[in-house]
Amino acid sequence: MSQSATGLLKQLQDHRFRLFTTSDVMTLTGMKPPAATQALRRLAAQGLLSPIKRGLWANRMIQDLDPMETISHLTAPWPSYVSLYSALSLHRIIEEVPQAIYAVSAARARRYHTPIGDYRIHHLPQRLIWGFQIEHHGRASFPMADPEKAFLDLAYLGLIPRSPLGMPYQRDKRWKLDFRKLAAYAKRFRFPPLLNYLKTLAQTA
Repeated sequence: MSQSATGLLKQLQDHRFRLFTTSDVMTLTGMKPPAATQALRRLAAQGLLSPIKRGLWANRMIQDLDPMETISHLTAPWPSYVSLYSALSLHRIIEEVPQAIYAVSAARARRYHTPIGDYRIHHLPQRLIWGFQIEHHGRASFPMADPEKAFLDLAYLGLIPRSPLGMPYQRDKRWKLDFRKLAAYAKRFRFPPLLNYLKTLAQTA
């Protein structure tokens, strides 16, 4: 391992960086871009780091790194949060555990295949980026929709023509959700098809 990579490794361990950019490393070490990139690639080749996307790295030396933490970094500077199937699963509203991590963002829709997980990021207008809170899993933290907002995000996107997402589904059609909160949240979407869908859902609940 080169001297620059060895020095960088020590600084990463000392500062316990979890997810970070090449720019972060340059600020921390004073390295020039080519030297920083080369040192990071050497550490990645040894399995100590994982490249997530261009300029973004995950520290594999952190034992409790949670793939959910990556969402905000993938969409920066646009806001985002875990939602849709992933949030519904984590809240135990649905039994199925999705293979990919689903999120919504004001950024454009993207898919990412990374060494720490697959990500499906769906676009929502900036005015609909609300209804989430910071979840803490050990030392990991990430923004995630509350159950009702995750449900409505999915229904809203599912109602849009040519959407790649399906409508929320339960075999017994019983949703463990707060229907008063659903109704209040749905009004904030200002999307008539969503309100109509919710009325139909309430009649079958």
